[in-house]
Amino acid sequence: YLKANYPVEFFAASMTYDMGNTDKLNIFRQELQRLDIPLLPPDINRSEPDFGVEQRDDGTPAIRYALAALKNVGATAMTAVVAERTANGSFKSLADFAQRLDARLINKRQIENLACAGAFDALNPNRAQVYRAAETIVRHASAAASERDSAQVSLFGGGDSEASPL
Repeated sequence: YLKANYPVEFFAASMTYDMGNTDKLNIFRQELQRLDIPLLPPDINRSEPDFGVEQRDDGTPAIRYALAALKNVGATAMTAVVAERTANGSFKSLADFAQRLDARLINKRQIENLACAGAFDALNPNRAQVYRAAETIVRHASAAASERDSAQVSLFGGGDSEASPL
């Protein structure tokens, strides 16, 4: 057992260090539960690639689950997702996520694993629906990336001002 006087940041850093070891993460989860420190679920709009400390509404600290700690999603892709979110704000919908996604860094399997873990619950709480839409999301992301990379300007303007439906 770990001592209760360790700061919450210690747990977040330790969990990040052992992020690839599910047995150790389970021990940390049990210890957090024993110490009454909440472990918040992964969230595409709030999680970082690593475990982090977040203040809850009542001012108590909690640990937010790391996106990169999810099975088969990869730290590089999650770092890119978080960088996009930091640069351009929270994702407003799955369509917005797909539009802004770097299609070279993320694939159907990663979207499926994020959906299963609940990372998209704030955008769409129906995990099965998001899971089934993974291929569509990746295709939409690829089409949006191709459009951006082509650097073609519409004859009538418009450009990025209109949202693409998903």
